Order: sequence, then structure tokens, then C-alpha cells
Amino acid sequence: MGRTMYRKVKTVVVVSVLSFGLLIGFCAWVVHQASSDLPGESQIRDTILKRYPSKPYATWVPLNDISPELQQAVITWEDPTFYANNGFNIPEIMRSVVRDVRAGAYVRGGSTITQQVAKNMYLSPRKTLRRKLREAILTLYIESALSKHEILEVYLNIAEWGPHIQGIEAAARYYFGKSAASLNWEESALLAGILQNPVLFNPRTYPKRSRGNQVQVLDKLLRFGKLSPTEHAASLRKSIRLNPDPLQ
Repeated sequence: MGRTMYRKVKTVVVVSVLSFGLLIGFCAWVVHQASSDLPGESQIRDTILKRYPSKPYATWVPLNDISPELQQAVITWEDPTFYANNGFNIPEIMRSVVRDVRAGAYVRGGSTITQQVAKNMYLSPRKTLRRKLREAILTLYIESALSKHEILEVYLNIAEWGPHIQGIEAAARYYFGKSAASLNWEESALLAGILQNPVLFNPRTYPKRSRGNQVQVLDKLLRFGKLSPTEHAASLRKSIRLNPDPLQ
């Protein structure tokens, strides 16, 4: 290799290394700016487990007091890899991007349960790049600070199940007049389907649309082996009676 070629190669290598270093530094600066005012892991644990099982979540219930059917219906519908993932489901995120591009609009996000906890607890609903970055950082913090059981308990207690209906205990009593511990498969599937959009899939105002989502949840439970064919068929046949006096 001649001296001229050697100098050119050396220059390219030096420029590449410097450019890579600048890129890493810039990314680190962006992350620092986005996360500078976010709570740390210890603050997250203290905030969620000590502060929130009280007002405004007066109907907060521990995970053991929520029916296994409801837990499974929500996990299967919202985040099937919940217990296996690290807070992110990259394949589902990519599929949601493809769906949105094909539809030319936001159809349904690919957020995991942990990402939804991060968003609902600490962030605004605005869909900006900065908010998504902050959501990703918080997701990592939450996954590190809490167990999966704790994350699921938080999600079920802060999720919106309809206008002014916060948490699964309030939802169970509003829609069915019973506790969250008593929910069966068909009721659980209906409630899980509401989470996609608590307004558009409200069974009181849009019963046919809500029923459609309930069937999809039951079908997915069957597909993932959480329901047997017999249980699936029985749940589809059963009609649901909503609580006639939801304010009581």
C-alpha cells in the first residue's frame, strides 16, 4: 500500500471513529435531556406501591383479588408475551406500524402492558417522538423496579374501562354488579375488549361493537391455549346481563 493510499485509509478511519463517537455522544445527550426530570427506580416503586393504592384509586385491589380469568383475558388480548418480554414487544410494534401505514391512520398501538403503565402513570397522551423516548426509558425503569405481578396489578387498577371508570374493581361493579374476584370468562373477555378504546367499545353505548371485541378476545384465548374448545363454545353461547343499576 502506497503512502498516499495509507493516508487516505487512515483519514477515513479517524473520521469514522470521530463521527461514531459524536453520534454516541449526541444520543447520550438526547437521552439525558429526555430523562432528566423522570423518576428513578426507587421513586417509581415508592410512588406506585405506596401512594397509588389510595385516593384517587380508592377501589384498588391486590392481584390476588382479581379473577385469574380476567388477568388471562387482559394479558392475552393486550400483551401475550407479558411474562416473557422485557417491557417491549418488537415484532408487535413493527406489526402495528404496518397496520397504521396501511390504514393511513393510527389504528392500534403495539405497546406492552409495562409501556402502558409508564404512559398512564407519568406521561401525556400526546404522540411525539420525545414522549415515546421518555416512555421507553420509564419502561426500562419500571421493569427493573417492579415484578411482573406488581406491574400487572398496577395496570389493572389504573386502566380506564369507560368514562370515569378507573380500575378493574370499579369496572366489575359498574358493568356487572360484582367484585373483580368473581368475573368469569365471558365477562372478562368483554372487559378486556373495552381496553382497546373505552369509549368506542363501551357495552352500554355500543353493544354490538363491544360484543365483536369480546368474541375476538375469546377466539384469541382459544388460539393461545388458554381456553379449551368446550369452554370457548360455552362462553360464546352465554349471554351477558349488564348491571341495570350501575350507580349503586
